[in-house]
Amino acid sequence: MGVTIKDVARAAGVSISTVSKVINGHYSISEETQERVRQVIRELNYYPSASAQIFAKGTTRTVIVLTDLGPNITFSNPHMFEIIAGMEETLRARSYRLILCGAQPSTACEMAEEFISRRSADALAIHVSIMTHQLAALLVRTHFPHIVLGKPTFDSQVCWIDINNISSGIIAAAHLAHEGYERIAFLGGREHDRNSAHRLEGIRQGLENVGLCLDDQYIWLGDSTPADGLRMANKLLSREPLPDAVVCANNYIALGCVSAIRERGLEIPRQIAVMTFDDYPFSQIMEPPLTVVDIDVRDMGSQAGKFLLDIVRHPNTQVQTYVTTSNLMVRESTVR
Repeated sequence: MGVTIKDVARAAGVSISTVSKVINGHYSISEETQERVRQVIRELNYYPSASAQIFAKGTTRTVIVLTDLGPNITFSNPHMFEIIAGMEETLRARSYRLILCGAQPSTACEMAEEFISRRSADALAIHVSIMTHQLAALLVRTHFPHIVLGKPTFDSQVCWIDINNISSGIIAAAHLAHEGYERIAFLGGREHDRNSAHRLEGIRQGLENVGLCLDDQYIWLGDSTPADGLRMANKLLSREPLPDAVVCANNYIALGCVSAIRERGLEIPRQIAVMTFDDYPFSQIMEPPLTVVDIDVRDMGSQAGKFLLDIVRHPNTQVQTYVTTSNLMVRESTVR
């Protein structure tokens, strides 16, 4: 006969109910007792019956993540898996498991409806890239525990968590002003690119805070690709006076920008400085390595996991918030 919960309770010197609470992630048990029970569970190789837990508690202890898993998604959305990793780590610490499911905007609502109706999970985490009005209406109507990873582009009552890119833009502007740069340019994504737009807004605010301004002639918007970064930088550098620093909305645009600067024989940072946001995927391998405002997206995932646990316990909870842990990484591209 295998190890039972009674064996664990006896070996740990606690009641069966205490062992059950530790297994189910209750907050009422002291950390010391929780660790002692977990240690005994490991030593005895005890595995609770998942089906028994579901039957007894009416819970699956499962969170399903719906997101786009199409080809090359790690390049077009490089931070998604770091967010998911942070969330999984937090949920696992409370004995929840995370299941990753691929979806598109056209299929996400139907998939979510099936998971909710079958009670396949206790909660859903949905990447903002696949959010639709129909899916938002479903989540609000059913009051099913959920968190959207990123702020939806439309107003709704869904629960969401996102990065404060405005704050990151302010940090970028403050750094360049501190280094003595005054004519600062911005190369960003299209108008619908919320991350880029918020970073631009932050740069405006940051420059205003120190008595500088961002001239319209130094703002260029396009696709978030190296090719468009190259095109925008060439347009920028064809006019006088040249900026003495360029902030790129992301690594892809920065890659094209650096190429354009080098093709014109300009030196970074002696003649023109370059910085960007996020430390992945190209900033460290460019020459010179780029100064970045890096955002801890893994921490965002961890915070999303904590919010989900609260929402599962209190289904009427509504979370709509920004979180940011921004780290300025100063490298050669902005230091004169």
